[in-house]
Amino acid sequence: MNERDARALREIVRLCGVGANLVVRGHEWYRTDPDNVPGLAAESLIIKIGENVARLSTDTADRHPEVPWSHIKRMRDRLAHHYEGTDYGAVWDTLVVDLPTINRYIRSLDVG
Repeated sequence: MNERDARALREIVRLCGVGANLVVRGHEWYRTDPDNVPGLAAESLIIKIGENVARLSTDTADRHPEVPWSHIKRMRDRLAHHYEGTDYGAVWDTLVVDLPTINRYIRSLDVG
């Protein structure tokens, strides 16, 4: 794996950790904190994760078909370009369910 891909994957792991910290704050915080304008922090994380996935070489993505790369990129595109229709319940579910799964997949790739 090239260094650019390894950096992108390490950043995804870091961002998944930030997402886990948001989940610890709880759903009530997510829905009501005025600084979170519900889901703003989570939305930003998911977009950044998708941007890092988009930076990966085709070779790295193809070697790891178990990681739902295209789903991650589609979620990023949806949040970045179709924000008027954002389902913040789905964004919360992404934080709670999908990011831990993605984190496990990426950590299993041993990117340092």
